[in-house]
Amino acid sequence: MISDQQTIDSIAASPRDFVELAQVSRGGLIESWHRGIAVITDPEGNTVVHKGNAKRLIYPRSAIKPLQTVAMIRAGLDLNGQELTITSASHRSTPKHIEIVRSILDKAGLPETALQCPDGIQYNCSGKHAGFLYSCGKSGWEIANYLSMENPMQKLVVEVLQEFASERILKTTVDGCGAPLHAMTVEGIARAIGKFTLQEKSLVDNLTANGWVISNHGVPDAILLEHGFIAKNGAEGVFVVGTRAGYGICIKIADGNLRAAPLVAIKLMLEHELIDIERYLSLKALLAVPSLGGGMPQGEIEAL
Repeated sequence: MISDQQTIDSIAASPRDFVELAQVSRGGLIESWHRGIAVITDPEGNTVVHKGNAKRLIYPRSAIKPLQTVAMIRAGLDLNGQELTITSASHRSTPKHIEIVRSILDKAGLPETALQCPDGIQYNCSGKHAGFLYSCGKSGWEIANYLSMENPMQKLVVEVLQEFASERILKTTVDGCGAPLHAMTVEGIARAIGKFTLQEKSLVDNLTANGWVISNHGVPDAILLEHGFIAKNGAEGVFVVGTRAGYGICIKIADGNLRAAPLVAIKLMLEHELIDIERYLSLKALLAVPSLGGGMPQGEIEAL
């Protein structure tokens, strides 16, 4: 019988699974390249296109926070507006972001010290942690160990991820914020985001109506949210996009740098008719990261 560890070892990503997805030019020469894995899944969860090996296991990091919010809602989270959005956020710790997180804690009747993320309320995942705490309180689950895999809240997160990704969670570790972090395949992440965007219409409406809360004004995931798509970045070069028709896109950049991922995502969407050329050019102008020299553009990042 093949063990889970043997399965993990057989599908873990390796350097040969990544292909060139983007290049950076300066003064007419290519200066840098970004290798990665990219995939689109359709509303039925089937792979439409992949670049690199999308069946490889990676850590999604914060890219699956909207799915963690689904688990919170199933546990009793009944927030709305900006408070609901910030439970899916990797916020920039602006005074307004902190005010929203503090409001959730106040409604839960909990002090800031209940947060178990590094740097407390200032940490960019504090909205998610506040959502976990609020949901545990609503369900009568223990607060002190809300990050433990023994807590029903975290078990529910695993159930939601498996349901939406249509794959079993085989490996769990600890994310930067201290919460459980579950490995998923690149195509499983895309499938989960596509299904989320198709099915969770009320939450999707809420997130797109409050896009800046996810990160901040002008940040790629917030820009795409403001244009009606679900989008979320994760650490180490992970970026996801979901369309309301149920298509999911997941990008994993091998070197962990996120600068190319949003451009790769929208180029794939254009190539497969998920956006038209006008929308693509509009988004590209907003998402472009120029190569500057003396304060002036000397080149650009281009999705291949």
